[in-house]
Amino acid sequence: MKNWNEDSDKANRKLIYIGGKIRFQSEQDLEDYIEAYFDTIFPDLVLIKRQHSLKMQRCDLLCCSRLDKQAIIIELKNEEDRGLVSQLLRYRKIILQNQSFADKIDYSLPIKLIAIAPTFHEDNYTDQEASKFENDIYFWKFHVEYETTGAKFQLEGKNYEILFPVFGLPGSLQNEEIQNTVLPAFTHNFKSNLPVDTHQNFRIIREIFMAQPKIKEMVSPTYRKILYGTGEGENHKKLAEITNTSKGIWLFLWLPTKVKTKIKIPVARFGFVLAANNNHFAQDSIVEWLVCTKTTVNIEENSNNNFCFSFNRHGISKWTSANMYLCQAGGYINTLDLFIYLLKGANRPFDDSIWEWWRSQEKNTPTNLGWYIDLAIKTWNYRIK
Repeated sequence: MKNWNEDSDKANRKLIYIGGKIRFQSEQDLEDYIEAYFDTIFPDLVLIKRQHSLKMQRCDLLCCSRLDKQAIIIELKNEEDRGLVSQLLRYRKIILQNQSFADKIDYSLPIKLIAIAPTFHEDNYTDQEASKFENDIYFWKFHVEYETTGAKFQLEGKNYEILFPVFGLPGSLQNEEIQNTVLPAFTHNFKSNLPVDTHQNFRIIREIFMAQPKIKEMVSPTYRKILYGTGEGENHKKLAEITNTSKGIWLFLWLPTKVKTKIKIPVARFGFVLAANNNHFAQDSIVEWLVCTKTTVNIEENSNNNFCFSFNRHGISKWTSANMYLCQAGGYINTLDLFIYLLKGANRPFDDSIWEWWRSQEKNTPTNLGWYIDLAIKTWNYRIK
């Protein structure tokens, strides 16, 4: 299963548009790009090994100069990181101690340390000045631009083409290539098992999920389940799941939930029961019920739309009428605060206008599927900050 998902990750290399900027979807995608175009971006260097590991330390790229075999360690970051200098110095020490690839590297020369990132926290410059290896530490900023001819990777005043698709471009910037891009084989096989009338909406909802940072797309070997999150295990964060089995086609989203304990970000997995004849993935589809479950949705539990009196240990019902979701899930202070932050952008102390707004919302939750998808996206981005 691990190799299966690794193949899927490679097939899904991408850029995303978020916060008004285009960025690599993950650090792995950045590394994949740099490795694939290494000789073009760094014509004076030789890439010796990617992800070189020694004694619990692992550097992204171990390189040397073509001219004199000087060792060069490159650390890649897809977002700001304040601990780069200490990280690079640890790599330097362990590589010097082990004399890695001595036939390719001249260890009589100082090791050059390079960090490549979109931005650098000021602490890195302070640490650089304080280091006795200050003159061997370099910070190079990269930037990704989107032009009519495609995305460009900008580094040290030079531009390089990026052939990855861009997910999440808004409005007039919407990348038509996404609709024409051939899906990865795993995803295509999953889509092929869905009813034809859901294919277009599936691609749209998939693009929304794939446009989120740190998302991986994981398809089961049977092509009956597709998961969007950081991984499959219990400790991984999840955003959405779609299952297609003999029990039906179900969309699940991880949403805020009612929790008694002081969990910082209380979330649970909810399945969606739609109104009759509504498309499983269309954002204007009407949601009738939310089902809080770790397994699948058993429609017989709530036959004839009779309320199902089944509650979890925190007091939220397994079946919740869509228009009562906010009222049900926001029953405790930590979830209430989360809802108000996600939906209104407000933190405590709340003024009267916020409370008035909440009272108008809590018993009148929107019932269109798109509202829940948007809430799941906001929850995801809050969780991974």
